[in-house]
Amino acid sequence: MKKLLTILFLFCLIAVPITATEPTSSHYLGQLEASNITLDFNDIHIETYDVLGSKYVPLFRLREIGLNVHYDSQTGIIKVTSNEFPTTQATLSDVPLIHQYYSLYEHDIWINNFKTHGIDSQDNVLIPIGALRELYHIEINGTSYKMIPKEPLHISATLDQITNDLPTPVSLSVVDLYWDNGFTYQPSHYDLKPLETITRPANTLHASKKYLSTVITKAEGYELNYTNENMFGQINTRLFERYSLAQNTDYLASLGDPIDIGTLIWAEDTINQSGLSSKTPYLIWTNTARQRTYIFEGSKGNWKLIKHFLCSTGKSHSPTPKGTFELTYKVPYFGVEKGYRCKNAFGFIGTTYLYHSVMFDKTGTYLLKGKGELGTPASAGCIRLSVENSEWLYNNMISGTRVFID
Repeated sequence: MKKLLTILFLFCLIAVPITATEPTSSHYLGQLEASNITLDFNDIHIETYDVLGSKYVPLFRLREIGLNVHYDSQTGIIKVTSNEFPTTQATLSDVPLIHQYYSLYEHDIWINNFKTHGIDSQDNVLIPIGALRELYHIEINGTSYKMIPKEPLHISATLDQITNDLPTPVSLSVVDLYWDNGFTYQPSHYDLKPLETITRPANTLHASKKYLSTVITKAEGYELNYTNENMFGQINTRLFERYSLAQNTDYLASLGDPIDIGTLIWAEDTINQSGLSSKTPYLIWTNTARQRTYIFEGSKGNWKLIKHFLCSTGKSHSPTPKGTFELTYKVPYFGVEKGYRCKNAFGFIGTTYLYHSVMFDKTGTYLLKGKGELGTPASAGCIRLSVENSEWLYNNMISGTRVFID
């Protein structure tokens, strides 16, 4: 016992608390984070949220400051327009969204005549701040983004048609934006007569891609008053990469035991927010509440999940120690002298506590009765894995790799 306490003292560091709640939907792509940017309108200050490096604003906040926000319950389409009589003062509701999970909103959102993407977080829809440039000049001053009403362009462009509501002709350049594991920019040019609408032919070249938006990049004789680099806030590469990942069932299957995109992102976000580091390019997290082992590759704050294993940790009377440890000692098998065989054993507290396979007879031929279960606490303190998964850990992990158990 004294030897065990000494080993625990040497290898166990202060446990890092991880309190994030696992998402309940397989479609979630991340968690909303607080942003230091405020969206300011008539001395009203609206909080914004960071979504993988881009800033988003809740639509209910825009309604509270006087914009018209209409939701069609039949189609899911949302339309946002400016108000002829804007609010000069407003009482904002207390609805914080920090750390709520979000998914991509799957229906159209129109800011006047501009189509934007959005995210859905527990029935609250948020849009990129950049999309508001359809209605306002956005004046940036440090962390303040001021909304200043502007004269409408009177020219609109969608995937289906181009409209010139001006009494004069106009020469117009537009870009159709698509996503398919990367952004595709399809430029077009049009010369429109006064008050003319042109129907655009279907673009069969990009029919298999996800259409995002159409952006007017140039209107000869008219000042657009915005830059086109992020296409009105539509360029959020990390968001759409995660969206593609969610559709890639082959990739998710390659991670080991079944996992959905929501759980993958939850695990990565949780471990990256923990501040954990490792001496090697790998980190192992075993969560005893969920009876899961997650293996990451990368570095502090930038861990990517590479494997997800169902496991069994210690029973209530023989619990697996919690804390931070390191992989130390590995053997092909152990326990033969006691009448059983555990394969592919890699210790994280000396030779006392190890990751290993489920338990076989001493020849390693067949599973011992009641010793093959995974997903519930069943061991004397070690962490059991399937034979296949224990073999992967044994062959691919390195001594010195950080192990976190909570």
